[in-house]
Amino acid sequence: MRLDRKILDNAAVSHILPHLLARYVLAVHRTARLAVVPADAFDVARAEAPVIFTFWHGLAMMSGRAVPLDLPIVPMVARNAAASVIADAAGTLGVRTIRASGAQRARSQLRKGGASGFRQALRELAAGNSVLMTADVPKVAQVSGRGVIQLARLSGRPIIPIAYVSRYGLRFNNWDRMVVDLPFSPATIRHGAPIRVPADSADETVEKLRRFLTEELDRITQDAYQRTGIAEKFRSGPLEKDRAADG
Repeated sequence: MRLDRKILDNAAVSHILPHLLARYVLAVHRTARLAVVPADAFDVARAEAPVIFTFWHGLAMMSGRAVPLDLPIVPMVARNAAASVIADAAGTLGVRTIRASGAQRARSQLRKGGASGFRQALRELAAGNSVLMTADVPKVAQVSGRGVIQLARLSGRPIIPIAYVSRYGLRFNNWDRMVVDLPFSPATIRHGAPIRVPADSADETVEKLRRFLTEELDRITQDAYQRTGIAEKFRSGPLEKDRAADG
């Protein structure tokens, strides 16, 4: 068993860590010097709600703070041990979660709860709750899967791409380029324009919109990096931009 799994499986750690993580995220947000772009981004999101907020996996830590906090929002969180800490941290703040994630291969969907999570997300949107989810699925960073597009198509709700970028943060060289944001940092919350997926979209249209979402998320994320003064630290997704994911 890997050391990180042993640590996460420790009862005392699993009890304390979610509380520490929740407090840390609140501290990062409360001490940040925030800029919201465009200035009316939150007003647009409220007017469009319920919506599907989506972001790149590596920026997951602060993405829950990149949306209007007065909206009812249900994040989608994976089922693995590390993600369970995130789900439990959300729970300490009174936030319900959908426990599921996408996958590259269809046979992985059952184990990761992709199908059941998708159905729950549809129910949440129908009930008036927005959904917060990653666009990319393990382990292809910054390439949108089809899941978020299909969710928008079947729910009739728009997608809003988002990014939360802090100038000061720990940036890792793992598959999703994970960022741990640091307190007392200038930060930019960046929203893209709502993206609508017609209910009658054929596979060709779904694929076209998947590629567009990939490009749009890269565009707004890069813009957020630039506005925050760390343009050189932005890295775009794989060169295979047209690589499809099943997410």
